[in-house]
Amino acid sequence: MGQRSRDYFFYFAYGSNLFKKRILINNPSAIFVAVGQLNNHRFDFAKYNANWKGAVCTIVPTENEVVWGAVWKLHNDDLPALDRQEGVAIKEYFSKIVNIIANRTNLECRTYQHFFEPPLERNIRFTFEHLPEKRRPSVSYLNCLIKGAIECKLPSNYISKLKKIPHNGCFASPQIRKFLDI
Repeated sequence: MGQRSRDYFFYFAYGSNLFKKRILINNPSAIFVAVGQLNNHRFDFAKYNANWKGAVCTIVPTENEVVWGAVWKLHNDDLPALDRQEGVAIKEYFSKIVNIIANRTNLECRTYQHFFEPPLERNIRFTFEHLPEKRRPSVSYLNCLIKGAIECKLPSNYISKLKKIPHNGCFASPQIRKFLDI
């Protein structure tokens, strides 16, 4: 599972790209490598996304918190498509390199964090029970996220936590739901 090669990079997905069918839409070279753990970050939701009809997730640096996700190996040719999907050019998300623990190995992985304005509070204890309505995901996004977490075999207690996230009652477009079977 060595470090980065010249032709490939590792990508840490914690949101909709956990779901294999979703990541392969724009990144056909994606190969699942392992379940990964990002320390000192928490999983949160940023702002409304018109495609999903609800808030999309992000990570926020937070001491003593953990975000679980999937480590994917992607060919460098997929990097522009991944950046477009994450809205890097329009400053929706920014990329960053994080240290991920996967199979007791440290991997440098590319991941994305939302440009949320105002910035989400760092280093706070956070529970989803108090997630504001405007930062709740759609039913479709949440289903995609949970389906991917199960498919990647994230820890069962983490999946249980994801299943408790309140949604906004909305659904993504019929095309997205049909294509992803969510």
